[in-house]
Amino acid sequence: MQNHILQAEHNAKFHDCICEQFPDRFFDWKITVLFYQAIHLLQGLADQKGISIGDTHYEIERNINPDRPNPSMPISKGAWREYNSLYQYSQTARYDGITDFETFERLKQVDYGYCVKNLENFKKYLQSVGLKTS
Repeated sequence: MQNHILQAEHNAKFHDCICEQFPDRFFDWKITVLFYQAIHLLQGLADQKGISIGDTHYEIERNINPDRPNPSMPISKGAWREYNSLYQYSQTARYDGITDFETFERLKQVDYGYCVKNLENFKKYLQSVGLKTS
């Protein structure tokens, strides 16, 4: 259980390092690490509740999405939107949209601002439903 929380904290520290060292660069990686912080916090909550939500993106989506039939740990629709936005932004940052690099970096900088807010809201939700961090 604690391993997911520790990994989320590790990801948060890495995020802080790259923000400090490279405030105007690497927005694709900043987005990606925010998403993985969210996924580990979510897994930590599932572990604390003794619920398996799976290990793959597909399994996790199937088990938390409140619009799916019989999810094992449905989250609120608002929390789902925050999580899914982080997932979509991270997918785009890793696999899509590279035109010229300068344009890509500017676009990811805008996306990153949204991701920071998504993660903040998602963390508030997780804490409100019982996530205990160290």
